[in-house]
Amino acid sequence: MAEKKYWKGLEELHPTPEFIELSQQEFGETLPVEMLGDGDSTNQATRRDFLKVLGFSVTAAAIAGCEMPVNRVAPYIFKPEEVIPGIATWYASSYINGSDYCSILVKTREGRPIKIEGNRDSMITKGGTSAKVQASVLSLYDTSRLTGPMTRSAKGAFEAAEWAVVDAAIVGKLKEKENAAVRILTSSIISPSTKKVMDSFTAAYPNTKVYTYDALSLSGMLEANMQSLGQSMIPHYHFEKAKVVVGFECDFLGGWVSPIEHTKGYVAQRKVSKSNPDMSRHYQFESRMSLAGSNADYRVPLKPSDVYIALVNLYDAITGSNASAGKKIADEKKAAKIKDAAKSLMEHQGQSLVVCGINDVNVQLMVNAINLALGNYGATIDTTMPSMMHSGIDSNLKDFIADINNGNADVVMINGCNPAYDSTMASQVAEALKKAPVSISFAGNMDETSQLCQYICPDHHYLESWNDAEPVKGCYSLAQPAIRNLFNTRQMQDSLLTWAGTGTNYYDFMVANWTSGPLAAEANPMRAFNKALQTGLYQPPMTAMTDMAAPPVFAVDTAAAQVISTAAKMAKGVELLAYDKIGLGDGRYANNPWLQEMPDPISKITWDNYLNASPEWAEENKLMHGDLVKVTANGNSIELPVAIQPGQARGSVSVALGYGRTVVGKAGKDVGVNAYPLLSMNGSNVSYYAADVQIEKLGKNSAFAQTQTHFNLYDGLAKRSIVKETTLAEYKKNPLAGNTDRADKLAHLDTFYPDYQ
Repeated sequence: MAEKKYWKGLEELHPTPEFIELSQQEFGETLPVEMLGDGDSTNQATRRDFLKVLGFSVTAAAIAGCEMPVNRVAPYIFKPEEVIPGIATWYASSYINGSDYCSILVKTREGRPIKIEGNRDSMITKGGTSAKVQASVLSLYDTSRLTGPMTRSAKGAFEAAEWAVVDAAIVGKLKEKENAAVRILTSSIISPSTKKVMDSFTAAYPNTKVYTYDALSLSGMLEANMQSLGQSMIPHYHFEKAKVVVGFECDFLGGWVSPIEHTKGYVAQRKVSKSNPDMSRHYQFESRMSLAGSNADYRVPLKPSDVYIALVNLYDAITGSNASAGKKIADEKKAAKIKDAAKSLMEHQGQSLVVCGINDVNVQLMVNAINLALGNYGATIDTTMPSMMHSGIDSNLKDFIADINNGNADVVMINGCNPAYDSTMASQVAEALKKAPVSISFAGNMDETSQLCQYICPDHHYLESWNDAEPVKGCYSLAQPAIRNLFNTRQMQDSLLTWAGTGTNYYDFMVANWTSGPLAAEANPMRAFNKALQTGLYQPPMTAMTDMAAPPVFAVDTAAAQVISTAAKMAKGVELLAYDKIGLGDGRYANNPWLQEMPDPISKITWDNYLNASPEWAEENKLMHGDLVKVTANGNSIELPVAIQPGQARGSVSVALGYGRTVVGKAGKDVGVNAYPLLSMNGSNVSYYAADVQIEKLGKNSAFAQTQTHFNLYDGLAKRSIVKETTLAEYKKNPLAGNTDRADKLAHLDTFYPDYQ
């Protein structure tokens, strides 16, 4: 095997004498005592600045040296039977936050949740969790949470109120006008009981419309599936059954559809064993380096416009058609990889997956056409039991705004979304809410949208809530409170039931819905409910996947022509992709400092968003790592630093969404910049691409909090043989291939972890 050079950052790839000297020191920086001695700077320093100045190791030592505080503990007078001091109590529950879902186990001590683990019995998430799930415990104790209902006074300021007063006022407004028009804007709801609550509310107020909107949209896929498959749904993808995976701008391991589930399935096909002697083959065509792309066997960096063309070229290679009308990828090596991917897919028909994260109806129609041609429906793609996690349609937000502006909304309610921040129509939302006669937010924290409403009826944290979920059709899970609500909050469902005059609470409503619905056929429905609550799951036998009896007929050539046309419009100047980070997502997690401080898995940068640029393009434009630039797209501009990122397609840039929050707790306020204004609409759907982007160098530089080359072992990778690698063919012959020095190392080195040798 040819000798390779391993590197973690550009400094290691192209080392300077200064970097080599610095990397060989135990502590990379001298402590800037003079800065810390400046009273003004230390008083105003944030946690982020403090850590940047001291470095983690020095900070840890400083904290360890602090005197331990004296705490006094009062013993129980009447100890709960299930509580043993010092022994954890576990609750099976479900993490539900918009379209994010995970079946979980909650660890509590003395009645307080302290840790989340995955529920291994779940057929969906299979014991996995994510950074958001792990960090959600911190959000429970967030001091910026709203502590009770609030109403806007005549002077315009919010004032604390009692629930009885707020309920009376809202019910009065709902009944003030006969057949009052109620408009509810909500993120995707995966709870069947919550959907029934919405139905009960609509029964009480028949002129109610519910609009579903997701900031990170899959609307293009939903509309494409309605056209080509007859259902507005997201299929259930079985990565564990796919021998070949081809992704187009799709980070299915990071945030697309159901990343926890996809990761488990993907890994199952990547582990070589006696029962699974072959690994799956993964091709990735994308403009930015994603988590999925970083794990691919063959990764092809392409500008966004070329990703469109590559998809149609793949369709042509598989079907033998000429839907691309001769339009091809100019780079011969990259074009060859499309042919290689097509060959692998054809060799594994019914055992492959083609997935795409582009929010464009015509693009998704092409993806469906490819998977249909390969026979993947009913094999690796399940439409019998589809995913229920995403249902937001982008045009719903436009209709919601129009209803308010046209006087067709007497009462407006906002649940689980923040459209005054995270949409292409944020300013229109803000103006419309000012016109709404009555506006109500269920936000648990003050945000850009709730601050514009007249009433705020804060929802519980999910760890304080009863709830249920149906992440995949026919597969259910339950959520239960792991702690009594810390503040005077109330579940959104209880608020709607109260205003509808049902005379019941959400727990009783949910139990009735279960015993008369999913559990109706059980001999003892209530006992079955308690069992499901104990395990957190109700998973009847899954319905067998079925192939398309009659493959749907739709205009593939028309869709292909539209894709090629869109690619031509995009191929102007610098092209930009806006994406969501694994930690912050759409921005709802911005006030979680653990997620802010978590290094991005690719760039290893914390506490910021930035403009990813390829080394070649940055050199051509005389840009350095950290240079501040002004980025203009679709008539809007933002200023942010450049991060030189190997793997970013040349001639393209990318920026993360979810930053630049202005109405949020102190951990997230004004961290990074808001990139949502750079987005636009492509027909009825949000486009996360922008063409002809103008980038202006501002002559300033910003330092990143970046862990990319922390804990350097310059030359250590080569000298100590840390990286072990071999080919699959060699590994099949000898499981010790690539690790032949293992026995010698074990004989001469001690370890703290003998069980993992």
